[in-house]
Amino acid sequence: MVVLGVTAAAAVGAILRALITNLDGDFRQQLDGTLFVNIGGSFLLGLLASSDASTNTLAIIGVGGLGALTTFSTYISQIECINREGKTSDAVLYCIASLILGIGAAYLGWVL
Repeated sequence: MVVLGVTAAAAVGAILRALITNLDGDFRQQLDGTLFVNIGGSFLLGLLASSDASTNTLAIIGVGGLGALTTFSTYISQIECINREGKTSDAVLYCIASLILGIGAAYLGWVL
């Protein structure tokens, strides 16, 4: 039953990510969308991890839903695209900002 829950939650998370990151198809919007879902997902995962949620709930929502909502592969691909455009400093800034904001959001979720 947990496997079905993880699968269903992952489907919802992936669809939400696609909707948020591709609102208008513009590359800049996709960067903003990816940053938003990764930071938001980190915050929600911090909240979930610090809660009294059961192991099954952690698996379904954390691994399934939030794991599919957030995206490491798109994040890395976007950094590479920015770098290929010759904007290495922008790529490094995007990388560092994403990491710091994501960790900070997870911590904030944890302490709330």
